[in-house]
Amino acid sequence: MKRFCLAIVLATGFVAAAAPAYAQPAPGLAPADRYFGRLKMSILGVRNSLIDLSARVAAHPEDAVSVYEQTLLVDDALHDWAAQFPHDPWLPRFAHGLAELYRKVDTEDARIRKNDTLDWLIATYPQSEYAQRPRI
Repeated sequence: MKRFCLAIVLATGFVAAAAPAYAQPAPGLAPADRYFGRLKMSILGVRNSLIDLSARVAAHPEDAVSVYEQTLLVDDALHDWAAQFPHDPWLPRFAHGLAELYRKVDTEDARIRKNDTLDWLIATYPQSEYAQRPRI
């Protein structure tokens, strides 16, 4: 009986030790598995879209209107993310990247959006390094 009880205690201890430990996200950080905006974009999706659309408009300026329309969806996801996780330290970087993308699109609507995005960045995250940069 003693051996049986010892076996139960040891087995229970090993099972508890083998259980996965899930990391808790830092306060204010959006979890990587959350999705934002109408397209339900992840944080990685927002980042990749900013990079891809920027490269696309640089390589094919004639696609500016199409890139602008897709940029609006990234903008929507970024604002949804900011509404849910306003203290996420990644937001100023992505907001600046969004403004930079609008600058590259270079249409009248994109110029207005660029200025609106920079105004939002400066007003919402005034202490961030991105808000301190000269306007693009």
